[in-house]
Amino acid sequence: MPSLAASLHAFESDQLQQIALSWGLPEVASDKPSLLLSLELNIPSPHRFASVFHQLPEHAQLALFALKANGGMLPWSTFVQRFGEIRALGKTLRKKEQPWAFPISVSETLWYRGLLGRDFLRVNGELQEMAYLPDELIPLVPAQPDQASENTLEPASVEPAEIFPTSSVILDEACLLLAALRFENPQEYLAETTVDAGHWAFLETLLVAAGVLDAEKQPTNLARRFLELPRGHALNWLGNQWLKSGTFHEINYLESLQIETNGSIRSQAARQAIIDILNSLQAGKWYDLDGLLELVRASNPDFLRWQEEYFSWTVMKTGSEPAILSGYESWIKVEGALINFIVQKMLPWLGLSDIAETNDRQRLFRLNEVFFNLDTPVHAVEDEIENVPVSLTSAGKIVMTDRSPRMVRYQISRFAEWLEVTPARGVYQITPTSLSRARTQGLQPKHLISLLRKHADGGLPPILYEAIKRWEAEGTQASIQTETILRLGSPQILQALRESPAAHWLGESLGPTTVIIKPAGGKAVLQALSALGYLTDMSEREHNG
Repeated sequence: MPSLAASLHAFESDQLQQIALSWGLPEVASDKPSLLLSLELNIPSPHRFASVFHQLPEHAQLALFALKANGGMLPWSTFVQRFGEIRALGKTLRKKEQPWAFPISVSETLWYRGLLGRDFLRVNGELQEMAYLPDELIPLVPAQPDQASENTLEPASVEPAEIFPTSSVILDEACLLLAALRFENPQEYLAETTVDAGHWAFLETLLVAAGVLDAEKQPTNLARRFLELPRGHALNWLGNQWLKSGTFHEINYLESLQIETNGSIRSQAARQAIIDILNSLQAGKWYDLDGLLELVRASNPDFLRWQEEYFSWTVMKTGSEPAILSGYESWIKVEGALINFIVQKMLPWLGLSDIAETNDRQRLFRLNEVFFNLDTPVHAVEDEIENVPVSLTSAGKIVMTDRSPRMVRYQISRFAEWLEVTPARGVYQITPTSLSRARTQGLQPKHLISLLRKHADGGLPPILYEAIKRWEAEGTQASIQTETILRLGSPQILQALRESPAAHWLGESLGPTTVIIKPAGGKAVLQALSALGYLTDMSEREHNG
């Protein structure tokens, strides 16, 4: 650690004079060498140091305890997050502001007593800007009295007014997403669900990070195992994969923030730092989220950004009042937002915590027992049973709920049209088109027959079995279509239309006065009839409407 002489050399003469006064030393001289010598001889005096130390404000003493507990030094960014910044003042401003008499922070209090050094030191082979205790002073700082640690969070003293309990719905969402991604046009299928497109994209990114999807957004070999795991184990496993992932970046999803950096983002380390702090809490107890922010800022403020990254990262606040966020003062809006996202979004989504609000909008969270086994993905957890049979009609209508086995839902849904689909319940229909599409993916009717026989309530209806087998042998036997039919008053009018420019839009004749109008041809046919002098019962607006 640098010596007291090294730290004092950073001060100018007027500052050294004020430091000497704070230590009760007479101004033997105003020149810098004499001041330095006097301070270097007197500050390390055990009796004098103890006297000055005990006159320090409590938070200034805590700052010295923190430095000593960390081997005499802390990263400068960490120190100023906890104890405040030191203003950069020239001699004229120092004379005006008198920071030794009116410090704005604990850091300034220590700085103008010569108790705090600031320099670039080599740590783990790299130069880092550090706050430090001069070497001679480290043994003079007394042991911290036994007391409750400041780095703890007590359970909230208020009761929640509204609770938002966690669920395992992410497993059902993942099942739907994995099935949809096996189609050529997955977005069309996902659009039929009640989940918005942004949420699907977010889940897709998480599943890629977990190894369930590959870089091409296709299910990997892990996907099958993931779908077959009991719900509790699957949820625990997915949470563990999230915890370990170095490629999933929560900061890309922080609301109203855009963050760019040329360096790497240590998302996994940041995530682990928050989880480590949460591991010191109790399961089943409500905690104040704002209290957690204060705890992290006091104990590990640099869990995301280090040192110069507070200034080198480009952080843009978007919305109605855009602004660039920079420096240590941006901590709440960046690091604080990340903590909020992890506690209020990720943990409940992964079934690890509940969240709540009080009547005065205070935000609370409660960790579940399974959270404390996040590092052990094989830990036995209570399971929600998936054993509800599939509902099936002889017309090929299928209903599956979130308590039907996920692997079964995944497989059957690839054989059918998606009608009304939510993570909790899906309605599907077997059609010739859906069977043809499944066949192009290597899924044969015999696979569907086997699934329905095994998992449908009451088995596979004989009529539906015959229909599937008949399609397999002969293809589509019947189709239902919605067409626009034109009925005319006489065959002569139809003949006149066939000789008009609208003839292109006329399809198959259904009789001497009836004809099908091709899609998008209604307007042209109506205009042709008007030109021929005939009135119609349908306007152009009605037809296009």
